[in-house]
Amino acid sequence: MITDPWFYRRPELVRKYVTFCGDTLFSRMVFLGQRRIGKTSFFMNDLSPSLIEAGMLPIYVSMWGNKGAPHAEFAEQLAFALDELSKEGAVKKLLNTQIRKLAIGNHIAKVELEFTPSVATDIDLNNIKSLLKQIIAKSNGSKVVLILDEFQHLVTSKSFENFQYALRTMLDTIGTQITVIYTGSSRTGIRAAFEDPKLPFYQSATIQEFPRLDDGFVSHCVQRLDNAYDIKIDKLELTDFWNEIDHSPHWIINLMREVVEKKMTNKGFSLGTSIEFIREAIKEEEKHSEILQSLSKTDMAVFLLRCSGKGIYNESAFEYIKSIGGKATRSSVQVADKKLQTKGLMTVLPNKKVITEVYGLVSAVKNNLTTSNQ
Repeated sequence: MITDPWFYRRPELVRKYVTFCGDTLFSRMVFLGQRRIGKTSFFMNDLSPSLIEAGMLPIYVSMWGNKGAPHAEFAEQLAFALDELSKEGAVKKLLNTQIRKLAIGNHIAKVELEFTPSVATDIDLNNIKSLLKQIIAKSNGSKVVLILDEFQHLVTSKSFENFQYALRTMLDTIGTQITVIYTGSSRTGIRAAFEDPKLPFYQSATIQEFPRLDDGFVSHCVQRLDNAYDIKIDKLELTDFWNEIDHSPHWIINLMREVVEKKMTNKGFSLGTSIEFIREAIKEEEKHSEILQSLSKTDMAVFLLRCSGKGIYNESAFEYIKSIGGKATRSSVQVADKKLQTKGLMTVLPNKKVITEVYGLVSAVKNNLTTSNQ
């Protein structure tokens, strides 16, 4: 089995999801989480091997694998899985191939290109139906677990609707013989897919937040740097940056690459300079400057209040809004709150917990307000 020494394992979460996957009560699950928090890596590197050990067959399909024809990617992955099932050591080899493909993709800069959506034909859909039936038959009673990544892509074009309707029908017909895990990074897209009564997958699964990595990931990286490269860094300094970038393993791993490269090439290594380099990369990629220019002082104040878990309509909130030059009225705060959610900068969950959707934006807003008020 391919193992990534930098991968941070989450055994308790794995045990929970393996139990869910093996039980008919949880045969359809949706995991929603901000991009680059490690969802795909977890399902491939942590959960899938454990599913295999538990006698299940995980099959991973990314709906971004072929953006113009996700049904073709789906069929291709099913056909590959079916072919591997007839070979010795099939399940582990299948997973190894999927992980290798994922690893290669993660090292290539992803550029959002336009795509031309194509409609699945009756022949395409019948082929997928046949492949699913054959996989179930060849699994010899083992539970098949479909992991459908970036599932929200299917709601980006009307051309994909017939594939959605056909897939929903197939999965309903198969029932609990297959467990399906849907994942997504677009709240709007995922909620549309499963909460819009006009769409095929309406109420077919319950959406839940994918748990973020804990601070143990920081300790893991510090230890790995020391063991592999004899590089010692300040754990507290790294933890501060981890909190600043909203617990993104993607950016911490990029920081680790930067640290190792600077150290190994004698380019004046220091954790602080490497952090600053990554911080600038985040600002550029997340478009902090453009976002800040689009926000008023009231917007910024409401954003910080929300992200710190504080109320936005009480007297202390209004005092804070006025202190930074914002407009402290109930209507202006309400407009700002709606604007921040509509722009996708934050999400307020039903339990009132707030999730920041742009990495490093809290720190960027704080810095902007500090600079502008000096």
